[in-house]
Amino acid sequence: MGTRRRLIGSGTAVAMISGAVVALYFFQPWRSCEYEDTSAGCSMLPQDAAAMGVAALVFVVGIVVLAAGLLMHRAPE
Repeated sequence: MGTRRRLIGSGTAVAMISGAVVALYFFQPWRSCEYEDTSAGCSMLPQDAAAMGVAALVFVVGIVVLAAGLLMHRAPE
C-alpha cells in the first residue's frame, strides 16, 4: 500500500470522525436546561467547548492530510 493511499485513507477517517464529534458537541443532545426547550439552546460547559475546539483542530489536520494525499503524484507501478 502506497504512501498516497495511506494519506488519503487516514485523512478521510480522521476528518470524518472529528467532524462527527464537532457536530455532536454543537448540538449537545444530552444537555437539558430549564430556560430552553431544546438542547441546542443551552449554554455549553467549558470542558465541552474545549473538547469541541480540539475536535475542530483535529478536523482541520485531517483535511490537510487528505489534501496532501490527493495532491501527491502517483508513483508509477
